[in-house]
Amino acid sequence: MDQSQTAATFHWASPLGVSVICFLVSGVVHLLIGTLTPIFVNSEFGRSAIFISQQTDSQLFGATPSELLDRNKELAMFRTLFLTNAGGSLVIIGLFIVSLTWFGLRQHQVWAFATLVLAGLVVLPYWFLIFKPYLNAGISIRFGDLPPIFWIPTLVLLPGIVFGWLGLRS
Repeated sequence: MDQSQTAATFHWASPLGVSVICFLVSGVVHLLIGTLTPIFVNSEFGRSAIFISQQTDSQLFGATPSELLDRNKELAMFRTLFLTNAGGSLVIIGLFIVSLTWFGLRQHQVWAFATLVLAGLVVLPYWFLIFKPYLNAGISIRFGDLPPIFWIPTLVLLPGIVFGWLGLRS
């Protein structure tokens, strides 16, 4: 199909439209959190967690995140630099997700769908590696402990995959 035909056949109220919405939500969340990270990294809110949440991080590290950061200026500086870099990476990831979704998946491009699915799935083993020290220490991680960058893209991934697969088959 040429591009004018695919653009004309895309409908938001279709399985492919639902998939596009799911992946766009994921991309926008990455962009938003990445953009806000350097702004809030050293705010009272930002200093309430090292990685997951104040509760889980306090249990793993033996003190509240803000206490750790106040006591160790080198750790605080490393955290600022690391999270600022991570914010930039989240912006890049978000731009890629939004671009692949808008210019590829919305145009019925199977390669874009496969790339979005692979990118969404490949991060999951890394999250296991991130959560492993907490779990090994007997710390339970509740849904409410997780920052939105973990749960929102994961929440929309399965419907994005299912509806994308259905939409591209029709």
